[in-house]
Amino acid sequence: MKAANPAVNLRSALLPRAAAVAVLALAAQAQAAEWVSYGQSENGAYYFDRGSVRTEGDRKRVWRLFALREPQGGVQSGKALVEIQCNAGTFRYLRTMYYSGPMGQGKYVGGAKEQSVEPIGPGTMIGELAQKVC
Repeated sequence: MKAANPAVNLRSALLPRAAAVAVLALAAQAQAAEWVSYGQSENGAYYFDRGSVRTEGDRKRVWRLFALREPQGGVQSGKALVEIQCNAGTFRYLRTMYYSGPMGQGKYVGGAKEQSVEPIGPGTMIGELAQKVC
């Protein structure tokens, strides 16, 4: 009878724990967000996490949150990782998550992955965000 490899057993025991720690770290980071208001529309209020702004050349990445005045289709708020190309005047959503509760809380009810690049329109909330982070 062949003895079990202790390194494999240790790795098998630690991997689930490491994954759980990673999930908890992401959750803690989301809870620690400093949501700063940058505008209102007829639909609701808009915020960005000042601490999440990252610069890569001319591009800025930032987490944005919207809070609807009235829930729509089970969604009351959402968070999105937005990439803004400041000089080009364009943006794209890298990740979007929708929630049943206010301010990115409650049950996760869906989302979207990376979307195509779009121009920043005048007078839009994304335009307001670009003015704050660029």
